Amino acid sequence: MSSHIKTLLSLPLILTAGLGSAANAQNPKSTFTIVRSTQWGAQNYNPFVPGDQHLLPTNSAIYESLFFVNSINGKVTPVLGTKYTWSKDNKTLTVSTRPNVKWHDGKAFSAADAAFSFNYLKQYPALDTSGIWKSGLSSVKATNPTTLVFTFATPNTPIFQYIAATPMVPEHLWKDVKDPSTFTNTKPVGTGPFVADSYSQQALRVLKNPNYWIKGQPYVDALVWIATSTNDAAQLKLLSGEADFGYVGISDPKTYASKSPTASYWWPTNNINFLYFNTVKAPFNDVGFRRGVAAAIDTREVAQKAYAGAVAAASPAAVFPGQQKQWLTNAAKSTFDAAAADKALTAAGYKKDASGNRLGKDGKVLPSFKILVGAGWTDFITMAQVIGTNLKKVGINTSIDQQAWGSYSGGLQTGSYDMGISWGWGNGSTPYYTFNAAFNPDFSAPVGKTAASNLSRYTNPAITKALETFSATSDAAAQQQAMTTIVSTVMKEQPWVPLTDRVNFGLFNTSKFTGFPSAENPYNDSSPDDTNGARLLYLNVKPK
Repeated sequence: MSSHIKTLLSLPLILTAGLGSAANAQNPKSTFTIVRSTQWGAQNYNPFVPGDQHLLPTNSAIYESLFFVNSINGKVTPVLGTKYTWSKDNKTLTVSTRPNVKWHDGKAFSAADAAFSFNYLKQYPALDTSGIWKSGLSSVKATNPTTLVFTFATPNTPIFQYIAATPMVPEHLWKDVKDPSTFTNTKPVGTGPFVADSYSQQALRVLKNPNYWIKGQPYVDALVWIATSTNDAAQLKLLSGEADFGYVGISDPKTYASKSPTASYWWPTNNINFLYFNTVKAPFNDVGFRRGVAAAIDTREVAQKAYAGAVAAASPAAVFPGQQKQWLTNAAKSTFDAAAADKALTAAGYKKDASGNRLGKDGKVLPSFKILVGAGWTDFITMAQVIGTNLKKVGINTSIDQQAWGSYSGGLQTGSYDMGISWGWGNGSTPYYTFNAAFNPDFSAPVGKTAASNLSRYTNPAITKALETFSATSDAAAQQQAMTTIVSTVMKEQPWVPLTDRVNFGLFNTSKFTGFPSAENPYNDSSPDDTNGARLLYLNVKPK
């Protein structure tokens, strides 16, 4: 995708074109506008297909889950579930579901719909992207209209986070869908605070659900998403007041906030940005090469230049700050040392020629390696530039490969990349979620096939066993010991380089609305605009 800013039609024109008469008649008085640096695809509101295939309001405004788990503090907010309890042996999870909730078509929601939704993922395993049914779950049943019972063959307490976030769909409509992987669901029926309205390549609109189960909410009549081609263009929309919220990874949020009295941000740390190595591809399949490359990268410089000091370099242990006190037995220090990296690469069999170019073990100059990033993502592009400069000093040449979301995520998941910058594709209230998503064999796949989240395609029996130990217990000491094994093994094997802490990039313009999340009121974790945490933002913002 080119980096120039595409000219958008004026918002009223976009929305008027293609709106039905009923939508026009509604004429919302308050519209909360979200800007997204992307070009979305076809009209698809299927909540079970991966996020790059369905439209942004799908899981944030239209469909709802049982609970929301806040990634920065672990707090659980009830949604369609009201409470949950684990049995003493951790093999049974019982969830109470909310009574008096209606689907958008007026039919009643019940625990039977929830049971259907989970069993649907069992029936169609390709939709089970969180691996719920690969994680010891043996059955899900509704024992009455407001009770849902999950039975496990083997205990797996961390799975709760994924159960909590699974979207609920109406059985009376979905039971007849024969091929859900291709079902575009253009007339979605959920329980959420908004209903689908209009769609175009530039703008999406959803309208307030007048029969929503929380009386008096949402406070706004409509949500509109508008598209830009770059993060910089999205920032301009926010500064001008054309947008009220954007999940935008700009380089310096402090400068953004200084440009307008109504510009503000909240960037809480809840993940890590990594340089992933494709460990099934030479020379990245060689731990000696990976360790040498890792030692050559100055992560402090990466963080400083990518985020102007607003975000710190990551711990080499890949545990983010809020979790280090509990889970790191020893403070992990950066291994950056260009001279040592140079020697390590030579010792691993990768010598230099007279011109300073790094050679492969076959004596030939190594090719220039591509660093995969999202097109227009200024923070990742900056990281790749710094990494390229660092690696050049040890004789390794790189280029930056900018790809639109579909080919970016597809490249990472199918293993068609050399190195790639992305976040941890699993995160939560303990480091388990990061490491399980990254290194569990269940989430890997052969090259060319889609790996759910093991982007490096790295597995290790010691890590696999420790992950199993962690998930089967609620004993803190046993979990600590398992985590120590995981961290030390990953640091030694270096399938990735933890680059910077990753924050949720909430940018706001407060000129028209109040009620945004903050460190003082962290009702969500500054969630991305297309996730179930964003639903809480859309429920809480109020017109001034």
